[in-house]
Amino acid sequence: MKGRSRRGLASMVVTLMLAGMLAACSSNGNGPSASGESPQADGNGKPNPVTLKILFPGDPPANWDEVKKEMENRLADSLNVKLNVVFIPWSDVQQKRQVALSSAEDYDLIWDNNPVQNIAAGLYEPLDERIEKFGPDIKANRSTELMEANKVNGSLYAVPLEVNFIRPWTFVIRKDIREKLGVQPIKSYQELIDFMYLVKEKAPDITPYIPNGTEHIGLRLAGMLDPKANLAAVLNYPGLYTKGNDGKVYNIFDDMDPLILQNFEQNHKLYQDGVLAKDALTLKNTEFAKGKAAVSTFNDFGINLSTRTALEKSVPGASAEAFSLYDPSLKLSSTYKAGNFIAVPVVSKNKDRAVQFLNWLNRKENYDLLAYGIEGKNWEDAGEGLYKPISENPYAGVPFAWGWNPKLDRIDASLPEEVIALNKWQRDSSNFTKDILAGFTFDPSPVANEIANLNNAGTEFYNPIVMGLAEPNEGLAVFKEKAYDNVKKVQAEYQKQLDEFLGRA
Repeated sequence: MKGRSRRGLASMVVTLMLAGMLAACSSNGNGPSASGESPQADGNGKPNPVTLKILFPGDPPANWDEVKKEMENRLADSLNVKLNVVFIPWSDVQQKRQVALSSAEDYDLIWDNNPVQNIAAGLYEPLDERIEKFGPDIKANRSTELMEANKVNGSLYAVPLEVNFIRPWTFVIRKDIREKLGVQPIKSYQELIDFMYLVKEKAPDITPYIPNGTEHIGLRLAGMLDPKANLAAVLNYPGLYTKGNDGKVYNIFDDMDPLILQNFEQNHKLYQDGVLAKDALTLKNTEFAKGKAAVSTFNDFGINLSTRTALEKSVPGASAEAFSLYDPSLKLSSTYKAGNFIAVPVVSKNKDRAVQFLNWLNRKENYDLLAYGIEGKNWEDAGEGLYKPISENPYAGVPFAWGWNPKLDRIDASLPEEVIALNKWQRDSSNFTKDILAGFTFDPSPVANEIANLNNAGTEFYNPIVMGLAEPNEGLAVFKEKAYDNVKKVQAEYQKQLDEFLGRA
């Protein structure tokens, strides 16, 4: 553990040096042209054929080859583009993405869920001019708030892919087990806990609770115990949080919010009592789809199609339902920050065509194809903003990594009415207030070494507290000993930059 922070800093320095070398190459004739584009047209004005190489997270959805073929058929007469889509498993995507960027691999589009570091390293191309020229549909399908809030230093380096003004999150429950045990539909967090204990007692062959990592049952859950408190983690920096929309950064050592401690204590009790999985630090919500958990957590309202399909295949007769702590009557705040992005690496030789392709995806008929498959075969139109998957031939598309936007995205009409209502609620900006952090982007470079040290300490000492493995007070004492100085330095730098953004410096 002790040597990892130095290696992390060295890696960042190498990455920054490489970015400068790549920028130089792009202007001296050894790399892409100054425009980052190969000649686009033949003598007849038709674009020259181009194959776009795209880094995509996860596994190919069922029927992907058919959908890809149809996409390329449509593209042949317009952009003349073929697609080389590289799917990388979720467990490897972050590491392999960084290797690809650092080694100047020839990608034209890269999915990124946290692009700030790669933007700071100069690895992603600024897109403002190209979107202005080639991306009218990209702009038309995204609100001004969404586009502006996701700029860095006034420029857009990655297209924000988001359909929500908050990030959805829900508990997913084995409905068939609940009904078998004679439990009424879950209406509160305490009823959910009671159900998990009953599963442990009456169905010992299944793990009652496997949450999807610390993000899901950490400060997000603590904040939902009292939504008015407006608790939120500060990026992924363990120990730092905001509350009350007051523009201040707090740490759990000097200012522990009672809701956070209450949540840690609850998770520890669940772990001690054998309700929360003993290996919860390594297991994810994919275990639910395998039929191994009675309760898990997902970044959705309702049950997504891929999870439903996988569960029914793994356990014939199984069914799932969702329980959410969110309520449409809540007036929550939003930063309008996206959770997913698509970026063009600076080394791409097809920058113009890449943006043109993204714009192509932001047209209704093309978005429908990517997101839901072939109409009439994989899905049916169910009315404005709705679709119905054809269960005999499902296609669980993943547009979140290429084109997600709130204007074109449809809601699964087979979901319960209350889930459809939640999805509609979260896509309407008038349902939310503007968070004080909206438009603020933290530059981590002044405290890069401290962040590396903090993240290492967080993995070893903080995550076990969040996941219930460690008794909270004992675990916090050890975490403070290992990480307090780094927490304070990152907190001070974040607060300094935030004050400057708010004009309070």
